[in-house]
Amino acid sequence: MGRGRVLKMNPEGAMATTQERRKQPRNMPKEPLLSIMQAKGLACNIDTYAHDNLYVFVDVKNCSECGVLVQVPFQLGEGTIVNLALPDDDTGTWATQAARIVWTRKNADNCFCTGIEYLGGDRAAAPQVEWETDPQKPSPADLSFLMQANFFQAIPRTELCFLLNALHKTLASAGERLISQGEPGECLYLIQKGACCVFVEMDRQVRRIARLKTGDVVGEMAVLTGEPRTANVDAETDMVLWKLAKSRFDVLADSHPDLRLFLTEIMSNRFDSSVFVGDRTIGKYVLSNKIGKGGWGIVYRGMHKLLKMPVAIKMMKHDMAMEPEFLKNFRQEAETIARMRHSNIVSVYDIEEVYRTIFIIMEYLEGISLEDLLEKVGPLAVERCSDILLQICNGLDCAHKYDIVHRDIKPANIFLLENDQVKLLDFGLACAPGTEDLDIAGTVYYAPPEQIEGRPVDSRADLYSLGIMAFQMVAGERPYPETNLAELMDMHCNMDIPDPWEFVPDLPQQLRDFIVTCCMRDPGKRFQSALQAREHLLPLTLQRSQSRVATTGPERGVTSLLLIHSPEHQQALKDLLEEFGNKAAKLGVNILLSEFNNV
Repeated sequence: MGRGRVLKMNPEGAMATTQERRKQPRNMPKEPLLSIMQAKGLACNIDTYAHDNLYVFVDVKNCSECGVLVQVPFQLGEGTIVNLALPDDDTGTWATQAARIVWTRKNADNCFCTGIEYLGGDRAAAPQVEWETDPQKPSPADLSFLMQANFFQAIPRTELCFLLNALHKTLASAGERLISQGEPGECLYLIQKGACCVFVEMDRQVRRIARLKTGDVVGEMAVLTGEPRTANVDAETDMVLWKLAKSRFDVLADSHPDLRLFLTEIMSNRFDSSVFVGDRTIGKYVLSNKIGKGGWGIVYRGMHKLLKMPVAIKMMKHDMAMEPEFLKNFRQEAETIARMRHSNIVSVYDIEEVYRTIFIIMEYLEGISLEDLLEKVGPLAVERCSDILLQICNGLDCAHKYDIVHRDIKPANIFLLENDQVKLLDFGLACAPGTEDLDIAGTVYYAPPEQIEGRPVDSRADLYSLGIMAFQMVAGERPYPETNLAELMDMHCNMDIPDPWEFVPDLPQQLRDFIVTCCMRDPGKRFQSALQAREHLLPLTLQRSQSRVATTGPERGVTSLLLIHSPEHQQALKDLLEEFGNKAAKLGVNILLSEFNNV
């Protein structure tokens, strides 16, 4: 039954009174359980839902031998007799039993908690009834299909029932027209049984472009864009479909934002399955294959259509991208993020808003994330760790100069090219300094106290996350126990990290002090800028560099650079080279300068 398993109930016998029923032991499902209920003459108003008042999907909150507590999106009349279908653990099938509505109460989510008791006093005595089958009404078998459909997997189970009650079961005969090219896009269909043909009419010619079958979605662009249909769809066989109207979905998504993830799954499926370039085109770019997925979005490899330049394209999940406040803030920062140019920050080339979400076009990288590296090799050598941290500080210093706080520094967002050049990823959560973070965006394992407590954050929040990550890089584990997230957040806010020397006794003091300072709970006691943190690390990297030179002899690398300039730029160029030379000297780099006149 997939996600629809119900816990086995412990027999306790029938109970006669409300007080006794309340004392009945309850079994809480390990995860919320969906059921389907059938009633005659149901006293309720469900005009905003697709099914009539005889069939409704419900969330089962707990069970006892005498009844069930369910949550429904509308009020049910007390005394109504219902048939309640629940999956049976022993047989793997559905058992339908007669019951009645005892009470109902509205909760904080504008849903109705409803108490149902079995007729006869307990489940064992309740009459077993046959489900009143109607091919155009939902059945337990239909619920099993819907719960296993890929498009619903990303939706939180507590929200799924709302979406299911917005679906309308539809039958189509072979040869019937489901969608007509050019008509307004008002709904989509999920195919439960049968197959259909998709074709376009152009210049008096008919071209077949796809055949869709069980589990596929038809007409999804209606919900994503509302644009006119671009193709005809005819039923090839008799079909069973589930219809979702765009208008009904939009009303639900406003009050239940998590349902917007349904759009992300539909869009992802379209990109993954379509062989047509037009279905995978975002602005000037064409998506090819999925290369990553995280909490905030899905990343694809892509190509610029004209320049044939490889890119990475991140599609942000719709639950965030359709939130007006988030979208407003993101637009404000998007231009700044795109203007940042630094060797240690992934370049953002473009940002597209289409299909009711945001696509971020970035440079395509080949290498390994720091998260994967740590999982593969464990703690890093001091020399390598120091070099990576120094580059991260360089990238953060650039971002902070643009008044951008990353807010999600963690190993998964640090990418290493083949030569160990660092690239900071995922500025999608970035914000301006002083912004309150009431949603605790980012990852709690690396979150600073002020972020956890919903206080305004600034650039020093990134340094705290960097310190926690640095601890992990040298010790092979994060500083706090992580068995309980609530306790973990409390430790971030109220407990200093353990001394890194307890984990790595031979850790150089310079690196140990870097970690401890970054991880100060009081932002005022941390490094006050990424530049200050970098300057603290720099002697350690220089010392290592000199040691490496001393042990490997006179062998050195040579990099040449030709600067072609006009005579009027001579003085400005000399000033630039002098500044460059001073910085290079700090790194132990010797510069040889040659001039060629009248080139």
